[in-house]
Amino acid sequence: MPTTTPTAVKEAVLRHDEDGLPVYRPRRAPEHLLTATQLRAARLTRAGLSPVARLSYGYGGEVCPLYDRRQARPIPPRTERQRAALANLNTVPCGRCGAVRVSRWGVRLCETCAPIVAAEQHARWMQRMDAEAEEHQRMLADDQAAATRWAAAVLADPTTVVLDTETTGLDGDVRVVEIAVLDRTGAVLLDTLVNPAIPIPPEATAVHGITDAMVATAPTIADLLPELTRVLTGRRVVIYNAGYDRSVLWNELGRHHRAVDPQDAAAVPWEPHPGAAAWMASWRPECAMDAYAAWYGEWHDYWRDYRWQPLCGGHRAADDCAAVLRRLDTMATHHPDQPLPHPSAGPVDVEGQDQDQDQDQDQDHTKPPAAPADHTAPAGAAAR
Repeated sequence: MPTTTPTAVKEAVLRHDEDGLPVYRPRRAPEHLLTATQLRAARLTRAGLSPVARLSYGYGGEVCPLYDRRQARPIPPRTERQRAALANLNTVPCGRCGAVRVSRWGVRLCETCAPIVAAEQHARWMQRMDAEAEEHQRMLADDQAAATRWAAAVLADPTTVVLDTETTGLDGDVRVVEIAVLDRTGAVLLDTLVNPAIPIPPEATAVHGITDAMVATAPTIADLLPELTRVLTGRRVVIYNAGYDRSVLWNELGRHHRAVDPQDAAAVPWEPHPGAAAWMASWRPECAMDAYAAWYGEWHDYWRDYRWQPLCGGHRAADDCAAVLRRLDTMATHHPDQPLPHPSAGPVDVEGQDQDQDQDQDQDHTKPPAAPADHTAPAGAAAR
């Protein structure tokens, strides 16, 4: 057995504390001197013991007490009560029956209660889904009824007119190339080509068939403004995709008034001209596309709104007006117990579009859809 020389002991001791206890260097303390952690690992207790030395550790000069293991007593074995209390630290009663203790880390249910609780939760979820489905069906029925009432009121109103435009495109400086207004009986109040004063893009011509040659001698929107004002004054104006046609007319009227009345034009081009604002404020269209979408009831789960349905009117202004009137008649006279008509029911589209195309394909390519309408739009439209 190796002997410890006085010199080795002296080298192991770093210093002596104020109470005279030696402070040993790290890993240089005698084998019989242990820290409190080492005593517990050896199943010994430091109860009743006083430190006989200290051990330096770390880089900050920290020290911890050392005890003589030869004076320490063994830790007595845990009693049954102690073992039970220790086991209960990490367990809790079952959240349903309370009779079985389970781990506190998890669902806190015993093996018997877990499937029962899962079945109860599934039943509540199914009940909630059924209630939401019933509420959704009530909403569809209410919206369809509101749209039916709106269409009937529109057709019964002697002031009703339907307006439609064909344009040079979708973006930028969009201009009218054809405009039509029909009354509720289908009588034509206005139906004319319009000279946009700019070339018609080929992609727009491919949709409505209107060429530069066809509008070369046609009146401009400024020429038509008095007649358009006359046929719209005091009228209830209905448009399929009203947001788009209204924005096109805003552009046309703004350009017209800035040309004839530049002194009243706003300092910035994006602010409306007072003359254009006054004319546009004199009438407010109601959107037949939103109303028909709510009446048709094809719900889009992702957008949480109704899908717009294609008009399929032929992409000429008067034909589209007539198609809107047919839509209104269908909405007003269709019996709820009968199957809904296909969106493309009516005269065949002159472009031969497939009836089963996506909505984006079926929609009038010269008229991008406006922002999705709230499902209560038909009721709101009827009130406007």
